[in-house]
Amino acid sequence: MKNMVRHSRALAAALFLSAAIAAGAQETGTGQDIEMDLDALFGEEVVESAESVPVAGDPVSAALKTESVRIGGSFSAALTPSATWDDPWGGTFDPFDPDHTALSASLKSTLFFDARPAEDFRVYGSAKTGWPFSTETSDSIAVPNIAIFELFSDISLDDRAFLRFGKSTVKWGVGYFWSPADVINLEQINILDADAQREGPIHIRLNIPVQGTQNNLYLYTILDESDVDFETTALAGKAEFLLGKYEFGLGGYYRKDTAERAMFTLTGPLGDFDIFGEAMVSRGSAKTFITDISTAGLISSSGVEDNRENLYFSASTGFMYSSQKDNFSVIGQYYYNGEGYSPTDRDALVADAKLAMADLANSAQWPQLASSLVNLAYGSGRHYAAMSLSASELFAEELSASLIVVANLSDGSGLVKPTATWKVADNFSLSLSPLFIFGPADGEYAFLAGGNPVTLSLGETLSGSF
Repeated sequence: MKNMVRHSRALAAALFLSAAIAAGAQETGTGQDIEMDLDALFGEEVVESAESVPVAGDPVSAALKTESVRIGGSFSAALTPSATWDDPWGGTFDPFDPDHTALSASLKSTLFFDARPAEDFRVYGSAKTGWPFSTETSDSIAVPNIAIFELFSDISLDDRAFLRFGKSTVKWGVGYFWSPADVINLEQINILDADAQREGPIHIRLNIPVQGTQNNLYLYTILDESDVDFETTALAGKAEFLLGKYEFGLGGYYRKDTAERAMFTLTGPLGDFDIFGEAMVSRGSAKTFITDISTAGLISSSGVEDNRENLYFSASTGFMYSSQKDNFSVIGQYYYNGEGYSPTDRDALVADAKLAMADLANSAQWPQLASSLVNLAYGSGRHYAAMSLSASELFAEELSASLIVVANLSDGSGLVKPTATWKVADNFSLSLSPLFIFGPADGEYAFLAGGNPVTLSLGETLSGSF
């Protein structure tokens, strides 16, 4: 039983802590002010724009057309030593004798081009690479670690409609830490690096502005990159309209082999705050739910076809506040996860899984049971909350600090990640960041981390754009 618990915690901790530490190692500019551009939050994806070329004639044409191709990108390198204490609260804590130490390194770069040969035609592309620079296939063939992140073309149809075809990020929802309405992008939001741009699908987008208003209609055809077929192609549409100071969005998503979804978004000012909210109703779910775990190790689950007629409702609301005068910003968000388990069902499944794992310790079924328990715990709650605070120029212009708090309100578990950053030079910074995991042993975050560990990381980051 002890071996079983040790292996289970090792597996869960590896999945959770490695992702958390890696995210911390990859952060660039940790502790700096978080941008609060509400238009960018609600609008389409933000990409590098071509620099204006001073030419004679119409200034609008000069901004839309360039005679040269703009090339640029970003670079980031980080080295992060870390130390972890497994149970600093329940035993003798020795700050000089951690239970685990680790050294992680990150080296990555993005290169983009932006070409605008005509006023009504644009081509944009970006590629990413990082260390390790190659991976080996099962046949021991080295494959370069280079991925096309975006590649698309924009054209104007008589300035009445705008067409995009290619691979790009789609700004579908408005949430910061969670976005239940965003069912299009290929990556979920990383709660420890929520500002990171996420990978989008290959799609065709038609944008039709309503003449004389600030309202827009968007129509999407979304292809499945691994299986291009009529049955795997999704259709989506969204209308954005302005009422007073508030911007609303209504949308729908359909794909034959998964769930249909309808979404609603709202953004706007409320006093000194910017508020945002979104809701999503889904007929069916793409999630696989675990329904039973027997003492013999048999796992029963329900998938897309089993839940096709069930309705699932998810929603989120939050606020943003920023003060340039005080160099301070804060973001808060609540998330209701309609695809989470009820507390009764989750507790029963966790108890059954533990009994089965104890009976089948060291058996061939044990790894599958451990993996199922991890999948059960991840995203299992129905109520979540998160907050991010950021302040710059603390005591000195080069010092900044930030704090991220994330909690599963359903089971009382979560994480706290404060960070202090010293900007040594324009493109070089040092950061000190402890990561605290709290909550009951069976809570989502505590279980995935293998308890209530504390990890202290010292990050050295060199980054910049060109």
